[in-house]
Amino acid sequence: MIVGVDIGGHHVAAAAVADTDRGALLPDSYRHDPCAPDDDRATLIAAWAGAIDAVIDRVGPARVTGIGIAMPGPFDYAAGIGHFAGNAKFTALNGVDIGAALAIAQRFPRPVRFLNDATAFAVGCVAIGAAPADDNVVGVTLGTGLGSTFLRHGIPAIDGGDVPPHGSLWHLPFGDGIADDHVSARWLTARLRERFGSDATVVTGADAARTGDAHAAAIFADYGTSLGTILSPWVHRFGAGTVMLGGRICGAFDLFGPALAAMLPATALAVHADTEDAAIIGAAATFDPAFWDRARHHLPTR
Repeated sequence: MIVGVDIGGHHVAAAAVADTDRGALLPDSYRHDPCAPDDDRATLIAAWAGAIDAVIDRVGPARVTGIGIAMPGPFDYAAGIGHFAGNAKFTALNGVDIGAALAIAQRFPRPVRFLNDATAFAVGCVAIGAAPADDNVVGVTLGTGLGSTFLRHGIPAIDGGDVPPHGSLWHLPFGDGIADDHVSARWLTARLRERFGSDATVVTGADAARTGDAHAAAIFADYGTSLGTILSPWVHRFGAGTVMLGGRICGAFDLFGPALAAMLPATALAVHADTEDAAIIGAAATFDPAFWDRARHHLPTR
């Protein structure tokens, strides 16, 4: 049995996954704990180690053989070292060997493997049948930042002329900054607060748009257009038949989806609401030899 872990900007989620079935998550083992992107090193590692240990304790230490972690970048996934300097989250872990730090903090240390969080999400979607296994898929997670992955028949692609370096879109130039500046929760929140005041959130802005506020609706449409502009050249270059979307902002897909679809008219758009479960299942797949023997050669180092 493998413990799959999804590290988000504001949470850690973990659960046990059967190592003989990539889609078999044990619901009774689920653990979800808060954390903050600007927490210090000790606080973050303690939160993550505590969630993992709680799952192992729940299913029995003797049954767990490994820990697969879905981790946001920039990150050296083979070495397990974060490169978060100048990033919007986890700067306290810049240069830290996360696997070694977790082994020290855990009560039940086990071998650890890492996978990009957007990659884990898309791999998990393939495992449960939400995304096709026999086609090129671009996976996108929308939340604290812009996560992306390019799967070629279920295996991540990180180089070559048809994908951006490391499969990452967040840092590419866009507008007056980078892509992450324009399709993250902070962009939506900032625009909505210009309209509704300092208490506005993505959720309250979406509610306003759905009840007829044209200005709020236009903000979400702008978001969809920006996302489509960022994705379009790479989706076409990669020959992706499907863009698989996840993350908290997908709760407003009804508001930004039409503008996104207009930018990608020949591409299927799919939304999987349970991003955490998919990422946990995908992270656990790092201990599936049929996947890992091919995927481990395609791990970003930054």
